[in-house]
Amino acid sequence: MKYFFIIILLGIHQLMGIDTRSTILRIESGSRNETVITVDAQTHVDYGLAYPVTYEFLIPTGSEDLRSYRRFQVAQDWSQILEKTSEDFFNGIEVVRFDYEENIAYVSIGFSEFSDSIFIKITDNDGNNIDATFWRMSQYYDNRDAAVTATADDWAGWVNDKFVQTCQIFRSHNLWLSCAIVTDVGDPDTWVDIQTQLDSGYVEAISHSRTHPHIPYGDVEGEVLGSKQDLIDNLDLPSHNSYGIHEYIYAWVAPYGEYDEDIDSMVSVARYLVTRMYYGNDNGFSNWNQESYKYDPIGVSMEVGPLWLGTTDTVDLNNTFDEVLLDGGIYHVMCHPNVIEWDQDYPWVHLEHISNRKNVWYTGFGHLYVYHFLQSTYPEIHLQSIDQDNLVVQEIVIHQNYPNPFNPMTTLCYELPENAMVNITIYDMVGRVVNNLASSQQSAGYKSIQWEAINDLGHALSAGTYLYTIQAGDLRQTKKMVLLK
Repeated sequence: MKYFFIIILLGIHQLMGIDTRSTILRIESGSRNETVITVDAQTHVDYGLAYPVTYEFLIPTGSEDLRSYRRFQVAQDWSQILEKTSEDFFNGIEVVRFDYEENIAYVSIGFSEFSDSIFIKITDNDGNNIDATFWRMSQYYDNRDAAVTATADDWAGWVNDKFVQTCQIFRSHNLWLSCAIVTDVGDPDTWVDIQTQLDSGYVEAISHSRTHPHIPYGDVEGEVLGSKQDLIDNLDLPSHNSYGIHEYIYAWVAPYGEYDEDIDSMVSVARYLVTRMYYGNDNGFSNWNQESYKYDPIGVSMEVGPLWLGTTDTVDLNNTFDEVLLDGGIYHVMCHPNVIEWDQDYPWVHLEHISNRKNVWYTGFGHLYVYHFLQSTYPEIHLQSIDQDNLVVQEIVIHQNYPNPFNPMTTLCYELPENAMVNITIYDMVGRVVNNLASSQQSAGYKSIQWEAINDLGHALSAGTYLYTIQAGDLRQTKKMVLLK
């Protein structure tokens, strides 16, 4: 069995406060012209990664009428990916777009809760796999020219009606609106209204503290970490913000734009990806901070409305957007719905100017950085390539167990380069053997085995993180899995 391996190293993974060099994402292309994208299991649990990321494939010159398929598990049936063209308006969905003039396929897909891997193939009209070579990840969804993200501040009970109206208006323009929620909402019915807007689509919940205080905070943990937990406890978050039983809030919005070291430290503890400040003129991504394992605070491009740095000058607003679009940057528009005057022309004129463009990616603020988390750490060409005709395969390919997390049954899948004596062992996190799952001579190829979360004596194990090691001859690999109860 011959393979062509492409491996992308995507940076540093931080686990339990300890920085360890890790392969966050691995992309492998096999002999069947199928591509496997595998994410580090802990990173998957930490961030969900359900938002579609666009992977670019080079397709043969002269191709036409192609199809793309995906699955998340080896044993799963292939599902055809919805196809769109550059003439269609679409946004943030699982989709493939073929550019036959440039010989590129843009496959946009997120990770599933059932597996840490995505399997992709591209076929001709007769169902035959074609030679589609992974090239790179797009900077923006579907390789759009620029991105637009919008945030709205201070959703609480006293301004609930204005927020509902603003969500509806932004949605009518196909614009994502990330709502910064003060979680001490007052009226419990406010949570119901927030949920309704989330369920309607194009709305993302982000954290804006519990009480919207000036610094220093009397309760930093409660305002920063507690407000995130309030959102998770009171809302059923959409699929882009979910992974199994886990729900994610990706962005912290600093009240009054104020920020200090205590807040910064707690933002890291709470595992937000990014902080949005108030101050303007930031038209790109913020920098990754390796020490805190998050992105540095980032400001906005322009605020709509008569408050603070805001403006009602539509010429100024539109020109700022045009400049960002020309530069291929990120236009981050901000508003305070309590002061937006929807009976005047300026907000309508600006929203109509920036919306419904087929070359622009409209996305939630948190979703923007979830995408960027995978995209940012790999250079466009950071590939290790081996000619398949001259390759002697020397490694076991272990796919992440599925489901993961699990309770109580999970499946371990792996691939052997050749016939070998195979041992599969389960360990707890202190290195004790809890189950010798297999010890047998096996032939080369794809394999799978199920485990019911029991030890060698048949007793059920407690919830926690476990390791499984698969060894074939002198070759061995280890992965983590999480048992829930």
